[in-house]
Amino acid sequence: MSNCSRCDKTFIPGAAGWMARWEGPPTGVLPDSPLKNILICPADYAKLKPSEKRIWHEYVDPPQQGPTREKRPGHLGAGG
Repeated sequence: MSNCSRCDKTFIPGAAGWMARWEGPPTGVLPDSPLKNILICPADYAKLKPSEKRIWHEYVDPPQQGPTREKRPGHLGAGG
């Protein structure tokens, strides 16, 4: 289970409003350096300054993906 990095609230799969960002070492990204996915709950995200909010993106788990280009009618791979 994932937790909020500020208040330690547990993320429940399918919950809306959670935000995430990737964080790496401060010296730059090396090929061997792992990136960490940092989560923040909706309440803590609301407390951030507008300038701090731009580095976050919505966290969706399980990942949801729409139809690919090949599966949409009228596009590549569509019969017609």
